[in-house]
Amino acid sequence: MRAATLASTDHARRHQLEGAWVPIAASVAGSRVAVDELRVRYLLLEAGGYSIIDRSNHVVDGGRYLVNEQLTPATLDIVGRSGPHAGRTMRAIYELRDDELTVCYDLEGGERPANMQPQEDQLLLRITYTRAAILFS
Repeated sequence: MRAATLASTDHARRHQLEGAWVPIAASVAGSRVAVDELRVRYLLLEAGGYSIIDRSNHVVDGGRYLVNEQLTPATLDIVGRSGPHAGRTMRAIYELRDDELTVCYDLEGGERPANMQPQEDQLLLRITYTRAAILFS
C-alpha cells in the first residue's frame, strides 16, 4: 500500500493512539517474555512520531508511524529514524481497545503478520501496553 494512502487513513485513528504507553505483557514466538526484561519503559506516540524510552529514561529509538484501520487487522508501519531500527520499516498489526494497545510484528523484518497468533515462519514479537497515567514517574 502506498504511503500517501496510508497517510490519508492515518489522521482519524492517530489521535486515539497518541500518548505514553507502558508495556504490561509480551511474547516472542508465542513464549511469554517478562516485561521487566524489555528495554522499553514507555512507548511515546505523538504527531505521527514515536520514541522508545528505556528504563533509565533515555530515548533509545525513534521515528515515525503510519496507521491504517481500514484493513483487518489494522496496520501500523513503524519507520525507524534513530536507534537500532534506523532505516528499517517494521510492518506491524495492532489492536486498540480502550486504554490497551497490542502491537505485533516480525522481529526479522519479514512480512506483516496476518494475525496476533504465533506463526511457524515468523519470529513475532507481541507487546501489550496500557496507557500511562503519569510519564517518567
